[in-house]
Amino acid sequence: MPESGDTPIRRQSVRPVYSASRLSTYESCPLQFRYRYIDRIPRTEESIEAYLGSRVHEALSVLYHTVQRGGGPSLSDLLKDYHRQWGECWHNQVKIVKQDRSIDHYKEFGERCLVNYYQAHQPFNHGEVLGLECQVATSLDPDGCYKIQGYIDRLVCVGSGRYEIHDYKTSGRLPSQGDLDVDRQLALYQLAVEERWPDAKEIDLVWHYLAFGRELRSKRSPKALDGLKRSTIAVIDRIEADTEFTPIKSRLCHWCVYQNICPLWTDHSDATGTAYAPAVGDGRSMEVRTSVDRREPDIQSIARDALREAITLAAEPEGAEIRFGEHGQLWISMSHSDRKTHLNSAADGWVRLSVESLPLLFRQMELARLSAPFVEKLQRYLALSSQEDWYGGH
Repeated sequence: MPESGDTPIRRQSVRPVYSASRLSTYESCPLQFRYRYIDRIPRTEESIEAYLGSRVHEALSVLYHTVQRGGGPSLSDLLKDYHRQWGECWHNQVKIVKQDRSIDHYKEFGERCLVNYYQAHQPFNHGEVLGLECQVATSLDPDGCYKIQGYIDRLVCVGSGRYEIHDYKTSGRLPSQGDLDVDRQLALYQLAVEERWPDAKEIDLVWHYLAFGRELRSKRSPKALDGLKRSTIAVIDRIEADTEFTPIKSRLCHWCVYQNICPLWTDHSDATGTAYAPAVGDGRSMEVRTSVDRREPDIQSIARDALREAITLAAEPEGAEIRFGEHGQLWISMSHSDRKTHLNSAADGWVRLSVESLPLLFRQMELARLSAPFVEKLQRYLALSSQEDWYGGH
């Protein structure tokens, strides 16, 4: 899972190359984006989830390389390589946020993911593998000003003009079909594949949710891809116009490698933002970072109230009506006649939004049913409202 393009975002004459992960980082927290891609602050920590995902991806890449060379990898070979990589790559800055889970828990979880995949897909002869960790790039506009690149886990040709873009996921959450149908990452890869392989007339986007042993698929119409280009360009324009890079506090902060320098977290007695506990695994001593609880800064309440007012004022021109629950929940009702199809509205037309429903909001933006500035306000509010203490810790 290489990170695509680490060129600085600003202070250069040529517009940088973006990636789906860069865009998602900005949408989750503009300040994290600035620290990582503009200020280029080194990252020493790595979450255990990211570490696990890298080791699983490496093992599956080795498996298919072996197949390409004419070999027939066994399950024991696959797991042996996974355990070897786990031990060789381990470092003392792996961060475990969920304190009730051990290193062995994550290691066994990755093993289970690989067993599920091996049993479901052997002998691994589906189509012609065109690339593993295959780098692709494209432009979103005819002038080549908005460039995107990324790495496809596995690209496969399954027949004349038929291609599949495969992506491995070690997430413990299974998305809905609606989530997949508005996923940006693989759809951007599709744009690049269509440019590089002109014979690609039919492309399937394929996700392997390894923990569940499930293969999920989606297709994109030309109209949907055109909307994706417009919405992605809009996000890039927002990034390049941003001068504040205001941080967004959410549950994701606990996994952020910059938490110890973030102004939302450093105004407390524990300036480092982490506690250290010894752990042992793979026969060596390791340092495991775990998050500690803190009070919510007053700035969050101020930001929440300001966003509520801004959202309420902006809703009417958008053809939407907004309600706020007593514990901060956000509800929306849209005047569009087809809102039930696109926002999965309840019978009365009202939808309760959450961080998980952000793809649906982005889809509304792609379809020009909601403006980008309005969706951005909703996104910021939802990121704030995802904190546990807003809902009594539930």
